[in-house]
Amino acid sequence: MAKLTWKVVKGVTDLTSLVRSIEFTKGRQNAVSAYGPNFLSFTMTNTNNGASLPAVQDAITVSVKGTGAYGTVFTGRVTQRNFNDGPGTALNSTCTIVVADSIEPLGTLNNTNFTSVASKTVLNDLSLSSYYGSLTGATDFNMSSTTTNVNGLTLANNVIAGDGGVVSNQTYCKPSDFPSTVSTAITFGPSASATQIAYQTFNRVEGSSNGTFFTSATVTDLVTTTSANAANVLYYGQRYLTVTSAESATSSNASWYANAFSDPTDETLEFSWTDIAQNSAALDLSVSNGLNTARFFLASYTPPGGVSTSAYYWNEQTTVSATVDQTTVSMIMTPASQYGRFILNDTVFGVLDTSRLGVS
Repeated sequence: MAKLTWKVVKGVTDLTSLVRSIEFTKGRQNAVSAYGPNFLSFTMTNTNNGASLPAVQDAITVSVKGTGAYGTVFTGRVTQRNFNDGPGTALNSTCTIVVADSIEPLGTLNNTNFTSVASKTVLNDLSLSSYYGSLTGATDFNMSSTTTNVNGLTLANNVIAGDGGVVSNQTYCKPSDFPSTVSTAITFGPSASATQIAYQTFNRVEGSSNGTFFTSATVTDLVTTTSANAANVLYYGQRYLTVTSAESATSSNASWYANAFSDPTDETLEFSWTDIAQNSAALDLSVSNGLNTARFFLASYTPPGGVSTSAYYWNEQTTVSATVDQTTVSMIMTPASQYGRFILNDTVFGVLDTSRLGVS
């Protein structure tokens, strides 16, 4: 039976033999929501009043493997310990450890202490200014920051909103790098194979339901710019998206947002799968293609009464619940069409392949 094996390490000390369960979520809810800190929790047997437990601020690394080598899926530092002292023998007692990733400390910077003007490395500068925080990566477009009461995490999200990239494992990926993040090794679909993960639950959620349908957008960078999809405004009325950007020049982002999210029927996929229902070869591929690093994946499905449909999606959010018996993975997948900003003739992202030719 195919199965994922997990490992929890504090520094160099392996805690796995004491761990009963692991749960974590990485990513964000949709393509226009802000990135926040990611949290992981694991529950340990506690027989000696915490002597074997990690302490607050200890570094934790969580890894997973199929039949091959372990791959790191979460790193961070302990922020909480919650004790559940069972009655009777100490074998009934547990402690749940909460771990925050390196994005979390950026939110404690309520006044950033550096200035970058017309720079593509604002995220790197921000990370260097934080004692434990880190969200690194260069942007495609120049960004700016000031020292005037800017929260670190807010600044990071303003940079991402202006540049249009994504975050994977505490690293920023700019739009021009998107073609290199497309996974061709593994797909997701209704049946299992050596190269496909089979989902056990599957939902399609339209933009009108998941907060990604707008007819107009207002973007504030150097100035405030508003753009609208005129035909949609007439039919659906005003549905505004408001974005704050750190871009150092007035951009055409408002036009992009107003058009890229203008279809109420654009579907986000939400599905879950369990390790014990998969082919072992595909499970091995999932370790290096999704569990440790988010990517653009090909997913297929057949709607009721319809025909088989396949398209590329960004792995927007991954939630994992692992016990001794099995691991369940839930994924939110955003259509790649909502991420094709400024990329022209590309098979997956190119606007030459869409009805929005000329929209920047």
